[in-house]
Amino acid sequence: HQRNINTAWYMAAVVVGALGATYAAVPLYKVFCQTTGFGGTTQRVRIGEADLEKLGPLEKAFQYLLEQITGPTSSARVHTWTDEEAAAKLASLKPVENADYLTIRFDTTVDDIIPFDFEPVQLDVKVVPGETALSFFRVTNKSDKAVTGVATYNVHPPKVGLYFQKIQCFCFEEQRLLPGETVDMPVFFFIDPEIINDPQVSYVRSVSLSYTFFQTDVDDDDDDDDDDDDE
Repeated sequence: HQRNINTAWYMAAVVVGALGATYAAVPLYKVFCQTTGFGGTTQRVRIGEADLEKLGPLEKAFQYLLEQITGPTSSARVHTWTDEEAAAKLASLKPVENADYLTIRFDTTVDDIIPFDFEPVQLDVKVVPGETALSFFRVTNKSDKAVTGVATYNVHPPKVGLYFQKIQCFCFEEQRLLPGETVDMPVFFFIDPEIINDPQVSYVRSVSLSYTFFQTDVDDDDDDDDDDDDE
């Protein structure tokens, strides 16, 4: 019976993984990956309700961060999510003393059909476990019409995904860019200090965070007309 259950879970993982390759499955893929760490997907922190009370002093800082996120050719709002539980953990988070640095390398790709240029603003960043880092990714709509896309991500080595904690990110949120528009999108994260106690990954010194952009619409011309009317 247990073997059948394990087989069922394995098949479910295969199916969800296949669905995750397309934008249509993004919501399901997001929940599955963040719960299990499947495919090296980063985790969202789970802590007690008492710790959530510590979030109050951080709210203004996060609001300020959101307000400052604008692209070089745009004042449009970038759609992001913030994990409040992960943010609350910042109150007690401390860099691990005398720990070796991890080099976080950023990689970007785009689906064949989406007319986006997509690149990290910085190629890498060095952190120690327990240290926060903020990085940006720049995307440009090369077409002559508005395009909506969504980015998925994973981490390599895959097992490091269990310790790669995202506080704020643009992934899994639709980003709508006007013709020729460029925006910078944030990723605020830290590596869980517990990584140093895991013999399977404690030796890792280089981690890759990869994003892929997919197009989620075919034609936004009607939306453009609506926006023009609103203005």
